[in-house]
Amino acid sequence: MDVVNVTGVEPGFFITMALFVLFILAMLGLGILRLFQQMIRSGIAFIVVGLIGIIAFIIVLNIWYI
Repeated sequence: MDVVNVTGVEPGFFITMALFVLFILAMLGLGILRLFQQMIRSGIAFIVVGLIGIIAFIIVLNIWYI
């Protein structure tokens, strides 16, 4: 395996990716946890917020970086 060169990644892009990935995964993880705890309404709400985060992430990437 070779070493991956990440020197061309802009700091703003990296921070945007990191924040969105952390937010989306946290919301989906909390949603699944709430569903296992039998808290259906809040579990579905967390999953919906995670899906809205995915849509916002796609929109931000299309506007700022593509």
